[in-house]
Amino acid sequence: MLERRAEACNALPGACSGGWRTWLVLPLLSLLAACTAADSPTDSPPAFYATEVSGIDYGRSLVLNDSQGQPRRLEDFRDQIVIVFFGFTSCPDVCPTTLMRLRQAQQALGEDAERLQVLLITVDPERDTAERLQAYVNNFGSAFIGLRPAPEELDRVVAEFRAIAVRVPSADGSDYTIDHSATLYVYDRRNRLRLLAQPPLDFEAFTADLRRLVREET
Repeated sequence: MLERRAEACNALPGACSGGWRTWLVLPLLSLLAACTAADSPTDSPPAFYATEVSGIDYGRSLVLNDSQGQPRRLEDFRDQIVIVFFGFTSCPDVCPTTLMRLRQAQQALGEDAERLQVLLITVDPERDTAERLQAYVNNFGSAFIGLRPAPEELDRVVAEFRAIAVRVPSADGSDYTIDHSATLYVYDRRNRLRLLAQPPLDFEAFTADLRRLVREET
């Protein structure tokens, strides 16, 4: 499971250091952007601030239980903008900061706020019980739902999004944290993956992207 991912990191010098997220994500974003930029008409709308993608079906087949034990799938949120984010309740910095920015972006949408749905998939299901996950997402508002894969499902879920989650033991081995992808996967109102964004977020730019997706014709 996560221990096997740690072995993979040891084989890639620098992959699990402070810059590993950039090392992993930026080439992917560049490739995806190149694939979607080709043959675009000259009169096309202005580009999104985040990386626009198309024809990618990450997460379309997943069914995960929320913190209430209810199975959830992307189709449940049709006609909403859905943001999928990997994190965990013990995350010290990136997770709470990103979720707070998403809450601010939701509030900035005004009357369209109800059209935004954030799904946090925990990468630490062993410690993130349903109760703990529910209490955590409640800190950020009603538009936030925690999804909890079973521990034995986690590798498959992470792979579905081409993401990464690596358990990193503490120095004395008595505890651990998790290095994980921080990418935001943004789906439009037709459940199509449209944007990939990477924290730290430019608040104004990201909110503009969300507002534009909300107002697109379906």
